Amino acid sequence: MVGHTDDSHPVYGDSVRARLHGGVLHLLGELVSDQERQKLIREARQFVGRGLEDVDARRLRVKRPDSPRGVLDQTIIAAYPNADLAEYALEFLREHSRVTPKEAQVLRSDGGPKLERLGDFAQNVSKALDAGNGVLIIRVDEADAFEAREMLDEDTRSLWTVATPPVPAKDGD
Repeated sequence: MVGHTDDSHPVYGDSVRARLHGGVLHLLGELVSDQERQKLIREARQFVGRGLEDVDARRLRVKRPDSPRGVLDQTIIAAYPNADLAEYALEFLREHSRVTPKEAQVLRSDGGPKLERLGDFAQNVSKALDAGNGVLIIRVDEADAFEAREMLDEDTRSLWTVATPPVPAKDGD
């Protein structure tokens, strides 16, 4: 299942990724049905006790059919050790993902009025900025939020990543 980590899954292709960390096989990605998800989890669990300690499938999701685009937006906030790494994460997202942020900004210090828009998350962002961290804030179509959050969290190794609740999409996007 994870013997050749550079190769795509023979059945599910690039829509599923597997990572082995500390004896736990982490399954990530999206499948088209719950049956496919359950089948893949069963396949992975066959190896528990035979090289694997456990299987984590919390990030293995079922793709919502015909996710409507342009209806809802979601803001994703990710903290990095410094602003340069936050800028790198934004460039990485733009170059290696099909997700196109509707809005993106890197905060380097006091967020000022930008923090007010974050509601309950403003305090966490303020603490990160006070600690010298860089904070990336992106707004994406809600249909792309899972992929964007996963990329910022897993691929660019943010210190922490949160997704705010979806809100109606802004006009003109």
